[in-house]
Amino acid sequence: MRAFFFLWAVIILSSCVSSKKYKQLELSYHQVQNDLEQSNGQVAEYTKNNLNLEQKLLTANQENKLKELKMENMQKEDLLKEATIKSLEDHLTFVKTTNNDLSKRMDDLSLSNKVNVDIMKKLLEEAEIQHLKVLNLSLAIQKQDSLNIHLVKRSKKNISDQKLKKSLEKLGFVFF
Repeated sequence: MRAFFFLWAVIILSSCVSSKKYKQLELSYHQVQNDLEQSNGQVAEYTKNNLNLEQKLLTANQENKLKELKMENMQKEDLLKEATIKSLEDHLTFVKTTNNDLSKRMDDLSLSNKVNVDIMKKLLEEAEIQHLKVLNLSLAIQKQDSLNIHLVKRSKKNISDQKLKKSLEKLGFVFF
């Protein structure tokens, strides 16, 4: 048993540490525990920061995608506006050429109207001349008619009705 006691004493003595060393080990253990707790706190804080940063990154990516979509839409709108401007410019050139053609036609028509007016004036002058001639002839016929009536009245006084009938029958007039 002695050997057992000796062995037990050796184990206990060899496993025993001085109280100074034990306190020092305890202090270092508590410091390591504190450091571990601080490190765990920092890890938790960094994890929270990391989650916040990941959240911000996701929102920034979503905002970036929205801005890219807006940019694409604006580019499409720009293309549509450019196409509209091009079609309006084409329409404007068409309208300008049509306007030039119409103004040329208007000039031609006004020149033609001037010529027609001159011709109509000449025709009216000729018509007035013809009218005057007709009036002169009408007046001459009226004078001749009035002379004939006057002669007939004079000759009627001189000629009796029967003589007149006979002379008219000779000329071919038939009385009933």
